[in-house]
Amino acid sequence: MKKPVIITFAVGLVLLGFFYLLPVLVNSYLNKNAETIVSNMIVRTNDFAGHEVNFGKISLDYNYQGTFLKMDSVHIYPGEKLKQENKIKFNLSFKEASLTGFQWVDFLFYNSIHLDSAYIANVILETITPDLEEITGKMEQGKGNQGENYKKISLNHFRVNQAYFQNKDSKTDSTRLLIKDLFIFADGFSLTDQDLESQQALFSVDNIEGYLEDVQLHVNDYINVVEAKELAFNTSEQKLSIEKIGFNNKLRKYSYINRFVKETNWMEFNDARLEILGMDFQSYFRQGVIVADELQLDHLNLEVFRDKRKVEDTSKRPKMIHEIIHELPKSIWLKEINFENMKITYQERPDTKAPSSGKIFFDQVNGEILGFTNFQDKLAQNDTLKILAKGRLMGEGQIDMQADYLVNDEEGRFFIKGSIGEMNLTSLNNMIMPATRVALKGGRLDNLYFDIVADEFDGTGDVIAKYHNLEIEILDKNYKRNRNIFRDIGAFLANKIVVRTDNPQKSGDLQKGEVYFRREKHKFIFHYWWNLILSGLKSTITGDTEQDLRDKASN
Repeated sequence: MKKPVIITFAVGLVLLGFFYLLPVLVNSYLNKNAETIVSNMIVRTNDFAGHEVNFGKISLDYNYQGTFLKMDSVHIYPGEKLKQENKIKFNLSFKEASLTGFQWVDFLFYNSIHLDSAYIANVILETITPDLEEITGKMEQGKGNQGENYKKISLNHFRVNQAYFQNKDSKTDSTRLLIKDLFIFADGFSLTDQDLESQQALFSVDNIEGYLEDVQLHVNDYINVVEAKELAFNTSEQKLSIEKIGFNNKLRKYSYINRFVKETNWMEFNDARLEILGMDFQSYFRQGVIVADELQLDHLNLEVFRDKRKVEDTSKRPKMIHEIIHELPKSIWLKEINFENMKITYQERPDTKAPSSGKIFFDQVNGEILGFTNFQDKLAQNDTLKILAKGRLMGEGQIDMQADYLVNDEEGRFFIKGSIGEMNLTSLNNMIMPATRVALKGGRLDNLYFDIVADEFDGTGDVIAKYHNLEIEILDKNYKRNRNIFRDIGAFLANKIVVRTDNPQKSGDLQKGEVYFRREKHKFIFHYWWNLILSGLKSTITGDTEQDLRDKASN
């Protein structure tokens, strides 16, 4: 009986010794070959194939629960051969990385990486890439895939402390994308090879919270930049916020538009704040679907400029609202969009000898948009996109309007109605004088009501404008108010014969304006809206009927 006990005891000692000795042997091997092992784990992937890796200090510590890896001062950069090729190139460095719970079974037998936690600090990633369409084309053709992506990369806990990212165009050396001071806290993160191949899925994550100081996206041949400052998101709170968002032009108005042969808009907006509440982040991460309860946009200051002395580009076909919604690249459902304290300014340099541009602006604009979706099941229940807005015209006339768009209507039918409150009509001279060489010498709008139905072809309706003491004057060739007998006679005839001075007239007769405007398909929707209302205002003053307006549009 003693011999079997002794043998069992001896075997137990051997196993116990092996149990304690194995981590020592593994750690000795791992640390002796640490740089080679970790380098191969990185450059074996498709994205990092052809790159080289340098380490400052690296240490591995294996136990039966997994492997702990710590790296200091790591630098990944393109190899000499890759520098000569027009492919994606990475320059990646970080001061510290700590990874715990690395599972060798997943790595060796399943071509996967699983970690309990990863902490990376002071990351700098610079990428140089050719044209994005060129990259996509090569990926679809299976060209240039020198490495093998992992089946799955998963982490229980993931932390990034201060990261910087910059992407440049390999041909122009211009910045496409810039991210500064990014911080991420994530739990239950997973990225699979199917996610990499999918056009919609990004990754899986249980919870993720992040903050970045500044992000810039450079577009339009790198002339324009979309910039967001102080962006924060939190999946637990279902919230995303941007303290300042803008669309900036790197060139001044005339420098920009003179780059183009035909008419084009110079546009900027800045200092807007955006907040999304009730966002379904999981739908976005897995299906690329955007669903949220509310989008709030505040303090948007939009400025648009156009030079009418340029040749008009009649080949352009800006989309109608219903077309824009149906052709959005992603499925989207924003239950409510609210906007507050916005300002919209449009300036136009007319094709005349006017010394300045015409200008119209709307300020203190507040409102909401309801039913913004391209989900077919939602549109089947209710396809009306409702826009409600209030504001001021030229800092005076209070505007209250509603527009209803039938998103599923093939001809883009919509209804727009509202009112403009009292204002001095001379405030419109900044818009009227440069284009017409006619000025409003006096007059006051009491109120204006409009009710219009239109589609992608034309629109009709009614405008009732009540005003008094309207008087015009004709300017000289230098757009000055220098009087002479000929201009005085012209202004007198216009005021007495063509223009109604008061509406209603002293007799009590109220002239109702009739609306008709044929859409100019190469111009955007705001031009269409404005000219529908303007046609009714003109007919109020001149007495034209809808048929008169149709006849003029046909000539």
